[in-house]
Parts: sequence; structure tokens; C-alpha cells
Amino acid sequence: MKKVFYQPKDGWIGDTIPFAHDGKYYIFYLHDKRNGNSEDEYGYRTGWNLLVTKDGVNITDYGEVLPVGEYDEADYACYTGSVVEGKDGKFHIFYTAQNNYNPGYHKEGRPLQFIAHAVSDDLIHWVKIPEDTFGADESIYEPWDWRDPFVFYNEEEECYYMLLAARLVGASEKNGGCVGLCKSNDLIHWEAKEPFFYPELYMTHECPDLFRMGEKWYLIYSTFSEKFVTHYRYADSIHGPWIAPIEDTFDGRAFYAAKTATAGGERLAFAWVPTKRGDNDFGQYEWGGTLIIHKIRQQSDGRLTVQAPDALASSFKTDITPENYAGKILSVTNLEGKKGVVIGKMPGTCMIEADVEFSENTRYFELAVRQNESLAEGYYLRFEPFHNRVIADMWPRRVPGVNQWYINGDIPFLVELERPFDYKKLLQKKIHLQLIADGSILSLYVNDEVALTTRAYSAKHAHWGFMVDEGSIEVTNIHMYQNS
Repeated sequence: MKKVFYQPKDGWIGDTIPFAHDGKYYIFYLHDKRNGNSEDEYGYRTGWNLLVTKDGVNITDYGEVLPVGEYDEADYACYTGSVVEGKDGKFHIFYTAQNNYNPGYHKEGRPLQFIAHAVSDDLIHWVKIPEDTFGADESIYEPWDWRDPFVFYNEEEECYYMLLAARLVGASEKNGGCVGLCKSNDLIHWEAKEPFFYPELYMTHECPDLFRMGEKWYLIYSTFSEKFVTHYRYADSIHGPWIAPIEDTFDGRAFYAAKTATAGGERLAFAWVPTKRGDNDFGQYEWGGTLIIHKIRQQSDGRLTVQAPDALASSFKTDITPENYAGKILSVTNLEGKKGVVIGKMPGTCMIEADVEFSENTRYFELAVRQNESLAEGYYLRFEPFHNRVIADMWPRRVPGVNQWYINGDIPFLVELERPFDYKKLLQKKIHLQLIADGSILSLYVNDEVALTTRAYSAKHAHWGFMVDEGSIEVTNIHMYQNS
């Protein structure tokens, strides 16, 4: 079996910077070796590494292409940015430069953030241009939040736009973040403008991304002051107004800093699944982790939905469904409590698919994975029609202690792993589920529309099956696949 979610052997993947060229995705990313001075210092002096792929499955790793600078340079750490092909025929990287240690790059005891520039002829070999480095225009923006530049050519104004994760001068610490704006005619001289987007909602709008799909413009950004998640807004014009859909995210807590690119007709969102401290389900989420990719689809009303990338789903070719369930109908009914049926055992990397029809007033039903033989200990992907949501859960929810309150029974599911799903809109009470499991990652897709990703470190059990609580379900088209 081949792992399907990419992680380098010598580190972890931080923010991704995807760029499409000649039908291929050039996925630049912050390479985190976690070699800081303390266990809390992640993203320490990250340079940019490069992955190249046509499909998101078969990946070539080119290693480091943009190294960090020296102690006396602004880019002692190289953080998130973007890649653009200029009118000069060259490729340009604009990235965040930060030096946490040299006081010459500090103000009022805090490290400043700068925008730095590098150029290339082939997207692999890059030359930095230190003299192009610039900081915030402090008449508009704070100098400490001036990062994650996203550069593109605005055909309407015939100039380059640079969107940034920024903060207005004197704005609230909690909700003063904005998507800042600079403009340039030559990719060298930049003039700061009033914010591109300022909803007064979040501390920052990290990793901004902008693209057009059909007749709509889409603005993507990630936040951590309300919760760790990637949001989107859409508009009929690049100038807004930017509309928030009822559900404005692509996934939950374990899918962060997504940025997009399109090649070969697919628009893909590239993000990272955070690790947990100690590689343990009960550990705190960390910065950086493993690459994950969702395919983005546009709906007729302008909403964006996500599904598994075509190449990823089709890479699971070998059907290993247990014979006693292949092509069969599974009926599970229990009107007075919970009942489950074990299908079989699952390998560490696999894809599970099924259609599940549920009866009226079913309390909830679950796909239970990596479970013991009674489906009483392990992971649950739970579908709750009453609450119009899909959640990820596990049992036990914490390391059990001697007292009953040590089981976290007052926590209804894993923190921030809830995704809204409108069961009322279903023409019949039936869903299609697709789960891709790979090592410690579970990524669930529902009706090729909703995604929910989580870490699942325990490999203690391997059974999987279906469960229902106070209701009944009928499961058809049950399949489990392995990849080659």
C-alpha cells in the first residue's frame, strides 16, 4: 500500500503555496523541521520546499528551493507568500520575511514582518533580491502583521495587486485584521492602499487567495481567533461586495491555511492536517503536519463544495470488500438504543464507500472505524439528522481516570470537528459516504459536497462497521478498496 497524504521524510508541511504551470501543480510549502529552541516553537526558520505533481497523487519532491537568510538578514525565516508569472517572462516569489532574533528587525520589542522578493526562470532555481524587501506603510497598517502576500495581475486596472494578511493601525487586537492591498506596475515598486477586505471579524486573515470561477470571484483566507478554519467569500466583482454563504468553510479544525490552484480542469485546495502533540489523540493540535487536497466545485447558486480529487479516489483500484457484504443490502434497526454491525477489518490505508438510507426520526447513525469487535472503542463518523451535522468522535474521549468525570462525557464530540449538513434538502433520506484512511488521517466526504478531516492515531483496533441509534438504516453499495 502506498500512502496517499504526503509528508516529507525529514519534516512536516506547513502553509502551501500552489502554482499551476504547463498542466502541473508546483506546490511550494513551508518546510518545518521542528528544530526550534523549545517544544512550542514550530515553524522555526522555515524555508520553502517544492513538490511537483500532475494529479496530487504522484508527487516529485525537489527539496528546498528558497532557503532562509542569515542572522543579519530580514528573511532569517521565510514564511508564506505566492508565485506569479510576470509580464517580463520570469517567475516571481513574494514571501514573508521575519527575524525573531536580531533586534535590528524589531520595533518596540516585537519582530517586524516584511515582504521579500525572489525571481526564477524555471520555478526551481531562485535568486533573492534583498533590495526589494519592504515593510508596511504605517500610516495605514501595523508593521507586525504584514505577511502572506498573494500577487496577481488585475486585467481590469492593468496593474499587479498584492493581497496581504494585515491589520489596520490602532485596530482591535481581536477583530482588527484585514486583507491588505498594495499595487504595482512593475513588481518592484509597491504602493499601499486601503484594505481590500475589512469585515472587522477576526484577528487576522491568513494566507489570502483570490480566484475567479464562472461568473463569480472567490476570496479565501484562514483564521484562528474564532476557530482554526479556512473561510471563503464570493462576489460578482473583484471589488465586492463580498458575500458570506451560510456555510463558509471547506472543512473543520484539521484542514488549515488552504490555498488553491487549477490545472487540467480541476481547482484543488491544498492545506495541511495538523499533527497532535506526542502523536496522540489526546494531545494539543500543533502547527504544520501533512499535505491534504480537496477538489473544489462550484454550485449554481455560487456556493463552493468539496470532494475527493479525481486522481486520489481513482487510485484505490483493488476491491477488498468482505465477500459476505459485497453486493448485499445491510439493514440495521434498533428502536430502543444503539445497535451496530461489524463489516470486517480495515488496513491502515484504504477507501470505504457506501450509500446509507435512514428512516424517519432516526436519532443518528455512524460509520465506525478502527474499532474493537463490539464497535465500542475507536473512531466514529456520526451523522445527526436532528442537528443537521456530521461530526467526528472517538471513545474514550480522553485517557480514562479513576473517576467517571475523567472520561469527558460532557464533551459531545471531538473539539471543532463538526460540519453542517442539510439533511432536509435530500430528495430521499439517503447519503453517499466516502472515507479515505491513511495512517493517522481520516478524511470523510459526504455526497461529494462536505468534507470532514481528523487525526486518528490509535491503531489498537481494526474493525469497521455501521451503527444506528434509535432508528434504522439500510446500507447498500458497500465497498472497501486498497491502492496499489
